[in-house]
Amino acid sequence: MRHVCMLGTSPESKGGIGTVVRGFVEDIRLEGYSFDHIVTHADRGPTGKIAIAGAALAKCALWMRPGAYDLVHIHSAFGASFTRSIPFIRMASKRGLPLVNHIHADDWGPFYEEATDDKKRRIAEVYSSCDRIIALSQEWAGTLSTVVSDDKIVVLENFSPVYDEGFIPDWDSKTVIFMSRLERIKGCDILPEICDEVLSRVPDAKFFICGEGSMGDSLRVELRKRKLDDRVKLLGWIGVDRKIEILKQGSVFLLPSYGEGMPMCVLEAMGLGLPVVATNVGGIPQLVANKKNGYICEPGDVKSISKALIALLGNPKKCSAMSSEAKKSAETRSFSAYSKQLKKIYDELLGASH
Repeated sequence: MRHVCMLGTSPESKGGIGTVVRGFVEDIRLEGYSFDHIVTHADRGPTGKIAIAGAALAKCALWMRPGAYDLVHIHSAFGASFTRSIPFIRMASKRGLPLVNHIHADDWGPFYEEATDDKKRRIAEVYSSCDRIIALSQEWAGTLSTVVSDDKIVVLENFSPVYDEGFIPDWDSKTVIFMSRLERIKGCDILPEICDEVLSRVPDAKFFICGEGSMGDSLRVELRKRKLDDRVKLLGWIGVDRKIEILKQGSVFLLPSYGEGMPMCVLEAMGLGLPVVATNVGGIPQLVANKKNGYICEPGDVKSISKALIALLGNPKKCSAMSSEAKKSAETRSFSAYSKQLKKIYDELLGASH
């Protein structure tokens, strides 16, 4: 049996990384491998986050004794997550442990392209010290190859944590679901305009906007200004227990992002058969086949996004056909299929390092 030390956010954390980590803890099983999960981050205030990171470092120092682990697998992103990952990456490197850095991120520009030369060198140094970099899509593999050699990068697309073959969405409800962070990167700057355009054409439709973020207050103000707040509901962050319940009330899923990794919310929606209207960024084109299981639009294109939603909300037959295709896509991304791909990455890495 080979032993893996997995480092990352709490399985209860909000967002896609928390969903992925929860899948590792509860559902991912690899023949010949066992996992220990050390929580390096959780949804706490600044003091709480520092305390959790400090406790994780102490635990790693104790647990990463010679012979205890065969490899380390860390889940990271950009910004503060990248900074938090550095001491753990250095500790694993100093102890000679093969290291897999699983990068979940959505906005390369502010992180790298707009960084100082010193920070760019630091990013390249940290990523190059890892033995494998997991990218969530071919597009992200190409982006990361600008700072890391190609032979270190592998693509592992996310699994679908939800699949309900028998569930049929209620097309007559004409409910559009948005479920993500309320930030510009997720397209929240154009959400009110999209809602306005769609509701002017489909007045009996409604929107459920689920999430928290810096644009929450401005969204609320703008929706009220446009007199849409009776048909556009801001539901706040939806926890694990309610997520499926809310998704099952939807007819269509919307994610008008400007940047993405491989969004778990889209995979969850597809597993329930919701057609998806999303943008041509990150790993989304690997999930959504235009006019087959949803619509792909250009980021920021309010007209085309609204047109796609209107086309679906007024056509139950089209929704039903796309629903079947969405479920087929989700079915191919099972925990079992994902586990086999991950095991191959581990086997090849350990074969090369021993």
